[in-house]
Amino acid sequence: MLKILIPTIMLIPTIWLAPAKTVWSTALMQSLIIAFISLSWLHNSGETGWSSINHFMALDPLSSPLLVLTCWLLPLMILASQNHTTSEPENRQRMYISLLTSLQIFLIMAFSATEVILFYIMFEATLVPTLLLITRWGNQAERLNAGTYFLFYTLAGSLPLLVALLLLQNTTGTLSLLTLQYAPAFPMLTTGDKI
Repeated sequence: MLKILIPTIMLIPTIWLAPAKTVWSTALMQSLIIAFISLSWLHNSGETGWSSINHFMALDPLSSPLLVLTCWLLPLMILASQNHTTSEPENRQRMYISLLTSLQIFLIMAFSATEVILFYIMFEATLVPTLLLITRWGNQAERLNAGTYFLFYTLAGSLPLLVALLLLQNTTGTLSLLTLQYAPAFPMLTTGDKI
């Protein structure tokens, strides 16, 4: 897990320290190397259970393909947006790649989280780089309005999930996906719960 996460984190200082002529090619090559290394996670998709377990991050058959897809999206986004941002100043180009990289970092941590609250926090953390990408590099004039709608709808939609997670913690005493399956079941209090 860390063989992907640490090089992805180190991509941000690499972007800011690379010479101006090689920013895009450096970011592309390093993200492609990370994407190829992430293919090693696919061998776990056929197995049952968790692998690469530590207290907070692990792989399972559902998260492995999502993590590989996340790692492959960064070089594809860099390839697709390279020509569109060439007219921008150098610092804005570096900021753009840094935001894409931070989005990948948060998604890797969200998809590999074994704690449900860590998944929630990392998923909400993806809002910041996504909002900045929408409002700064959107093509249409309504990008600020779209960013505002995106932020409020996503936050309003995630509040019921936070309440459900707090209820789950209160009822079972844990939010770990590894031990949640061994927790006692929810009591069925209403007729809708019994259906």
